[in-house]
Amino acid sequence: MLNSEEKCAVFLDIDNTLTSARYFVPEENRIAIRRAREKGHSVFINTGRSWGNIPDNLRSQLDVDGIIAGSGAYVVIDNKVIYSGAIPKKTVIGAAEYIFSHREYWMVLEGREKCYVLCSGNRKAEGPQIAVDSVEEIEKYLKNDEIQVIAVESSVPEAFLENFSEELSFFPMGYYYDCVSKGLNKATGIQVAIDALGIKRENTIAIGDGGNDIDMIKFAGIGVAMKNAQPHILEAADYITDSNIECGVAKAIERFLL
Repeated sequence: MLNSEEKCAVFLDIDNTLTSARYFVPEENRIAIRRAREKGHSVFINTGRSWGNIPDNLRSQLDVDGIIAGSGAYVVIDNKVIYSGAIPKKTVIGAAEYIFSHREYWMVLEGREKCYVLCSGNRKAEGPQIAVDSVEEIEKYLKNDEIQVIAVESSVPEAFLENFSEELSFFPMGYYYDCVSKGLNKATGIQVAIDALGIKRENTIAIGDGGNDIDMIKFAGIGVAMKNAQPHILEAADYITDSNIECGVAKAIERFLL
C-alpha cells in the first residue's frame, strides 16, 4: 500500500493524459507536479514516444525528475541516460523492407534523435520528420541515430506481426501499433527508474489512458486510468481520475500525495 510519508514516484503518460490539447500541459497539472516534487517525491514522464519524438515545445513545459521514452526503451534521470534499449538495426531494416514492398501501408521509425517516415500509404512526413524512400536512406541515418519505436498502421497484415513476433512487442494504439524491442514496456521502464532511486514498487503511481499504458498501470502500487481511457485500461486500474481535459493528472496527484 502506498505510503505518502515515504519517497514516492509518479509516472505520467503524455498524450491524452498529461496534456489537455496537442502538446499543451495545463497549469493545474504543472502546479501539482511541482508540489509533489517539493514534498520530496519524484515525477517522471513515461511515454510511448521515442526520445526524438518529444517536441521541444512540449519538453519545455516538463519540469520533472526524468523521462522514460519509447515504452521503456530509454530511461533518463537527472539528465543522465541510465538505460538504452534500441531496436536492433537488423530488425529495423527488415521491418522497413516489408513496408517498402507493401506500399499501401505506412510506418514511422522513431529515433533517439529524429523520426523517419517511410513514404508509403497515405502518410507523409510532417514538421521535423524526415521522409525516407529506401533502405539505403535509412541505413545512412542510422549511422548517427538508433530506433527506439516503430509505429505502423494497424491495418498491416497479420503476417507482419508474425514475422517480427520474436523481436518486437506490439501495443495496439487504435489506428496504429507501437512496436519496441521484445520484453520492453512502460513497466520495465518504471522498474529501471525505481531501482536506480531506491523507491519501493508499492510507492509508485502510474497514470495513463492508452494501449501501451496497461503494463505500468498493472505494475504500479496505484494504477490510475484517465476517465477518457480505453475500456480495458479502465478495467485494469485501481482508480479512475477525471479526463485529461479536466486535469485528471493533478487531481490524482492531489488525492494520493498532497
